[in-house]
Amino acid sequence: MKIRLVRLVLPLCLLVLTACTTRKPVPTREGTLPTYMNMVKDLNTFPQDLTVYAQRIGNNRNLLSAEEQTQQDARFNRMFFGPWDMTRATIKRREVQALFGRGPRGYIQGSRRWSETDWNAMKSNADLKRYPSRATPGITLRHTNLRELPTSLPSFSEPTPDPVANPFDNFQYSALPMGTPLFIAHTSRDKLWHFVETPLAGGWVRADDVGVVDDAFERRYRNGHYAALIRDNVNVRTSRGNQPGRVHIGAVFPVVGREGDNLRILAPVGGAEGRAVTDTALLADADAVIKPLPLLPGLVARIGNEMLGQRYGWGGMFENRDCSATTRDLFTPFGIWLPRNSAAQARAGRLENLRDLSPQARERTILDTGTPFLSLIWMKGHIGLYIGKYKGQAAMFHNVWGVRVLDEKGEDGRHVIGRCVVTSLQPGRELPNLAEGMTLRDRLLGVSTMPK
Repeated sequence: MKIRLVRLVLPLCLLVLTACTTRKPVPTREGTLPTYMNMVKDLNTFPQDLTVYAQRIGNNRNLLSAEEQTQQDARFNRMFFGPWDMTRATIKRREVQALFGRGPRGYIQGSRRWSETDWNAMKSNADLKRYPSRATPGITLRHTNLRELPTSLPSFSEPTPDPVANPFDNFQYSALPMGTPLFIAHTSRDKLWHFVETPLAGGWVRADDVGVVDDAFERRYRNGHYAALIRDNVNVRTSRGNQPGRVHIGAVFPVVGREGDNLRILAPVGGAEGRAVTDTALLADADAVIKPLPLLPGLVARIGNEMLGQRYGWGGMFENRDCSATTRDLFTPFGIWLPRNSAAQARAGRLENLRDLSPQARERTILDTGTPFLSLIWMKGHIGLYIGKYKGQAAMFHNVWGVRVLDEKGEDGRHVIGRCVVTSLQPGRELPNLAEGMTLRDRLLGVSTMPK
């Protein structure tokens, strides 16, 4: 079982750590749902269009007052830029060392395991006797991964010929969008990895994906006016021809002006000696908005529809999302700050405990007390957005790996969904091999309405 440190937070947002028993075709990020997903009845009976649910409660209904949303947006900005207010590392050496202490574990690819030699070389390269060796503000220059250990090699719990079909790399903490403020606490011996503290968690990032920032950079970048992405796969090209790469919903950039139907933003790019410098870039109005966007069901539905059908990615693997990344990114344009993992997200709102209720009573409580497009439905290791009642049932927007079933030997398996979808609280209940008492509704722990 993975060690979970106070600040080294691993996303807890899948239904299972093991892969499905039967390999399924892997859908593309965009496009219609593949045939095998139609085996879950909910995907045919529940409209896979969030505007249907938004219209039922009113597209233009204010979910938060303007004053409260302004307060939430100010909090978002404080949390987002928090690493630049740090003066020293808050994660202790023993916490970082603990992640190396268990020795080599897992599979790299197929049946190839981590060896003692490879593990010890990685540990030596981390150079933790000098930790923390730095206290430097930085920023991500492109979309990158936050890793548990300083390596791009994965650690799978089982032999994994196809990582995309079993996207559970135990070294993966989170994806970091371009423009994420960081606090650089340490650098590996080979200078290829930094240990950083981010607004979300602490971990290792590739050094070439990070630039050091100075006071002048911070003053320019932290200007109080920010744009948030509302579409995925947006290519950024700066005025000087830099192409840092694609950005997605969840990314935030300072706004410095407007040119026609475009916002002019500051983008961080690499400069001399590992430093970050700013360059300007244009984001079309169709791709980004001034944050905070009014928190209206119709607007939440619009952004959520950009995610619907996208495949599941544990900890942001392959630039995809897991459940808590989906809810977090969804609310970023509205200036609502959510933590990285599902349990922390549930505690970020007004949490109503459902543990002691029957499954039927849990759903009734959600229907009676939940606010569509503002309440999060939480169970151990998973979270999603309550979007209202549909044909008498609670409807949930979530990115889910699958539902628990029993294989032909009566052992645990998974019927893979592997997508961002709308379902009831009992997806797959029609499957003949569904594990008894293990629907989402059976496992519900709480409903949390934002903000607290």
